[in-house]
Amino acid sequence: MVRSGRIHRLVKEAGAFGTRTGPDVALDWDTIVRRQHAIVRELQPPAAAFEKSGAKIYLGEARFVNAHTVQADGRQIQGDKIVIAAGSEPVVPPVPGCGLAITSDDLLFLPQFPQSLVLVGGGVIGLEMAGAFSDLGSTVTVIARDPEVLPTLDGDVAAYIRKTLEGRGVTFHLGATLERLSGARGAITAHITSGGAPLAVTAQQVCLAIGRRYTPRRTGTDAIGLEHGGLGLRVDAYLRTTLPHVYAAGDAAGNVQLTPTAAYEGKTAALNALRGNVETVEYTVVPQTIFTTPEVARVGLTQAEATRRGVKCHVARHDLTGASNGRVTGEDGGYLKLVFDGATEKVLGVQMVSWAAAELIQLAALAIRTGANAGLLSSQLAIHPSHGERLIKFFGHDHHEVCAPE
Repeated sequence: MVRSGRIHRLVKEAGAFGTRTGPDVALDWDTIVRRQHAIVRELQPPAAAFEKSGAKIYLGEARFVNAHTVQADGRQIQGDKIVIAAGSEPVVPPVPGCGLAITSDDLLFLPQFPQSLVLVGGGVIGLEMAGAFSDLGSTVTVIARDPEVLPTLDGDVAAYIRKTLEGRGVTFHLGATLERLSGARGAITAHITSGGAPLAVTAQQVCLAIGRRYTPRRTGTDAIGLEHGGLGLRVDAYLRTTLPHVYAAGDAAGNVQLTPTAAYEGKTAALNALRGNVETVEYTVVPQTIFTTPEVARVGLTQAEATRRGVKCHVARHDLTGASNGRVTGEDGGYLKLVFDGATEKVLGVQMVSWAAAELIQLAALAIRTGANAGLLSSQLAIHPSHGERLIKFFGHDHHEVCAPE
């Protein structure tokens, strides 16, 4: 969806590159949805691929019968050890009229493109969908509970991407509370309180995008006495639940809701279940990307986190507008924030808004994991033109400033 929006916007701007597309660029929503369905099918490995490795596959909803038995595909399957990797579901707030809204699961495969869209939630899902649907031509409004979007980032980084989206037509109501929904499908009104005053926003679709949570009723884990944590089941460092023979991974564990983290946890949970708790999970260096347009990424400590921990640090922050690669591709702009240990100049954290953030943040993660310092990183020769050359340049000591409490 994000890629479709990005291409649609670039095609509309193609005249600047010497390609004439005519006065109008038409959106083919049906093709977008069909392409998404096709990609999802292609990325799902067939059951035969697992069965070749000796696994027996049952396709169907699985529910616990007792602590050692699961029912699926009309059969009861017993196991000495069990790993729960059942994913999560969108959170639906208990507000009047919530049945009129859709969730992010529905938004990706709507039968008709929404010309106007209200997104309730200023987190990852809300901002990704805001950028994509705005690029596709929808009038988008975001209702965020917190005083700034993406509260896990430093405020200056979050404000940069918000202002970028505002410049492309997205409207934000920050520090707002959804009170109720009214109307009918196709003309739904979100009644909110913003700045202490009531406000109503009407759109063809209202999407609840306030996060995802593991749902115990789907698998029946509440019936066997498993305790819950924040977003998933309570697990220890071996990913064991409160029943020591039952493990959880991915969104069911509720640690870090990311696809690579889920894959890592699945492997670790299976290893511990089969070999007897031989490996603990470790989340010190986990790169994260939010697929807005441009992308937002982070790894390691933010400045706010470093300050709370009492770390004496340096920061380097830079507007990436005007980079050679951005000027050439027509996707210019961005923001970079680096956090260093004040004594050793080792990199502690990186946050960025960039058209290549998903690729660059992995390089930053390696810098943190290997303990590289500013001098070593900035001495590396960089490709020109590229997005990475500015990241390497700004690692240098000359660009640092003493970290002050925010």
